[in-house]
Amino acid sequence: MMAKDKEVSVKKAGESVPQRFDQQIEGLFDDFFQRRWPRPFGLDWPSFGARLETQVPRVDVVDKEDHVLVRAELPGMTKDDIEVSVSDSTLTVKGSVHKEEEQDEGEYHRREIVSQVVSRTITLPCEVDGEGAKARLSEGMLEVTIPKAPRSKRTKIEIGS
Repeated sequence: MMAKDKEVSVKKAGESVPQRFDQQIEGLFDDFFQRRWPRPFGLDWPSFGARLETQVPRVDVVDKEDHVLVRAELPGMTKDDIEVSVSDSTLTVKGSVHKEEEQDEGEYHRREIVSQVVSRTITLPCEVDGEGAKARLSEGMLEVTIPKAPRSKRTKIEIGS
């Protein structure tokens, strides 16, 4: 009498089903975000071999009493490289930098090209008055102060008995 083959799942010691599930989900996200859109003939755009990818700057959003403060890290950029706009309750920060450096000494030739594009749109915690917004850049840190719209200002409510 022959025994039928039976499929048995094997799990590593100390590894629970939720841990394996988490690892599978992480793997799916990693695979998805590493893939790029199909390119004809396998060529990279916008140029052959050079990549220009948009990066997302890190930001802090602080909801103050009468204004919203947004800080964004934009290292290596000047105020001419950055565009800031506010609409309704969203703030958009865009920046792009393109620098070329060349050094020629005898038989030694070095050319370095740096391109960086950053973009981020942030949903603000309340309605703001874009007309009164102010921005300043200091040592790669952009600070945008936007006053709250009058109806969005926080008011204290007394609790009755």
